[in-house]
Amino acid sequence: MDNMTVWSLLALHGVLLVSLLLGGSRQTRLSGGEMLFCALLPIFGPLCGFLLLWSPPPEEGLLQDMIMREDPLRRSYTTPEPEAASTVPMEEAFLISEPQVRREMMMKLLHNDPEENIELLMMARFNDDPETAHYATATLTEYQRRTEMALQQSQMRLAREPEDNEARLDYIRQMEAYIESGLLEGHLLTRQRTLLEKELGLLPADQSDLALGCLRSRNLLALGKTQEAANIARALTARFPRAEEPWLELMRIAVDSRDVRGLRALRKQMDESGILWSYSGQEKMEYFLKGIE
Repeated sequence: MDNMTVWSLLALHGVLLVSLLLGGSRQTRLSGGEMLFCALLPIFGPLCGFLLLWSPPPEEGLLQDMIMREDPLRRSYTTPEPEAASTVPMEEAFLISEPQVRREMMMKLLHNDPEENIELLMMARFNDDPETAHYATATLTEYQRRTEMALQQSQMRLAREPEDNEARLDYIRQMEAYIESGLLEGHLLTRQRTLLEKELGLLPADQSDLALGCLRSRNLLALGKTQEAANIARALTARFPRAEEPWLELMRIAVDSRDVRGLRALRKQMDESGILWSYSGQEKMEYFLKGIE
């Protein structure tokens, strides 16, 4: 590169620096450090300075948000949040003597799906803290009201379309969930179980699978109709000889009836049937047969 080219570039660099100094207003003037950077970098330094002057100023809200926002990478390598060490399971929170802790747990339950926390809400409604008990009772009452309204709507739909088996199955599932929630007692529970038995009896044979058959057997047993429950479970063992569920229902019926001889006969039949036991099913079986020689 000859001397003429070098002097030409230096002259251009000087002109750009002077233009940069004169071009900025009082609000957009570059700082001393930025001007030093532009002066030390030939040609490209002043061009970067012009880009800084011509760029629109950043939004204050966005800039503040970037400053205040916590770095997720840095946070992942730091110690846990201080409140994490003080958290406890919800079941234990209601046993703590601090009313404030119990109320905070209740507020969390109210923002979640009540159907997933029925047992906790039923426990909380007898809490010695009046506010905790009040909100638990109010939530359960509202859940019960909505459930009964949904059941009434399903019942009306079945009244209009009695041959709609899909609607009947949906109605049966709703009643089963309502019964197993534990909210019903006494006459109301008996009435709901009677309605459930009626709908289960109206299902065609090809629509009644293993789960529905076991449900009907348990429901009949709860209604005190032991022989009918045993007949349903026996029919299921004939249809599904290697399934564990109907055999467990038969054992439950024998235990409920205090039929020791029947349990012994069941044990022999099960040994000959080649039942495919699951881990939980085998635990239940051993529990029912405990003490039977």
